[in-house]
Amino acid sequence: MDSDDKTSKENDLDNDWENFIKEEGLVNYNKIPIERAEIKGWVKIAFWFLRIYIIIMVVLVIIGFYRVH
Repeated sequence: MDSDDKTSKENDLDNDWENFIKEEGLVNYNKIPIERAEIKGWVKIAFWFLRIYIIIMVVLVIIGFYRVH
């Protein structure tokens, strides 16, 4: 019975929010799809160096564990 109360309250809150958006003439940002930003310039280079660094560190850790007796 508690789950029924929770779902009805959630539905009421959703309806109240939709009504509030319509009454106030606001933009509901939850309904607008978000596009990923394109990574450009030095940030793109930094991410590539970070990937290379991670690969090197993983290789060194594997070598370290391999040499432990």
